[in-house]
Amino acid sequence: MFAKSSALSFFPTFVWVFDLSPEEVEPLCKKIEQNITSTLAIDGQLGRGHSIQSGTKLHQQPDFKDLCERVESAAQGILEFLEHKPAPLKITGCWANVSGPSDHHKEHSHPNNFLSGAYYVKTPKGGDSINFHDPRAEAQVIAPHVTESSTKNSSTVIVEVQPGRLVLFPAWLRHSVDPNRSQEQRMSISFNLMFDHFAEEQSPTRF
Repeated sequence: MFAKSSALSFFPTFVWVFDLSPEEVEPLCKKIEQNITSTLAIDGQLGRGHSIQSGTKLHQQPDFKDLCERVESAAQGILEFLEHKPAPLKITGCWANVSGPSDHHKEHSHPNNFLSGAYYVKTPKGGDSINFHDPRAEAQVIAPHVTESSTKNSSTVIVEVQPGRLVLFPAWLRHSVDPNRSQEQRMSISFNLMFDHFAEEQSPTRF
């Protein structure tokens, strides 16, 4: 018999979830929704299976200043969590996603960035989750039956979202969104972040 046993976890993949304080959620989401509805000229309900995206420079608009400050603050907290040296992270792109009933986002990642994320403005029941996929394709070559699904044996993990929730993750981590099963529109703000002055400060050869 074994005198002792342990399971060691190496090379973890983190997804960070931040919830704004309740008093901040409604005014911030309302301001963003009004901006997006006006900017994208959304008049009424999107058709089934339809979606619309904005341009990728929303972070340059005054209406998104408060959100971007929170995103950048969360990103600095992630650097600290990962025990990286403090370094400026710059939002390289920020855009709105509005999804009608049955619309979805296929599995994808965001190259040439360090972090990606989404802030949720409207999440009707049935359109209130995001999926993250195991980046180790080889891990599914053999997939035994399980007694219970968990993060120890799943190739996909579902994270629930709600208005006022900010989800950040490594930009290389593949993710997707299931079809919106509600009859209402889902709205989120996506963004990417990269180290500012990366070539000068982060990428020189380290022997």
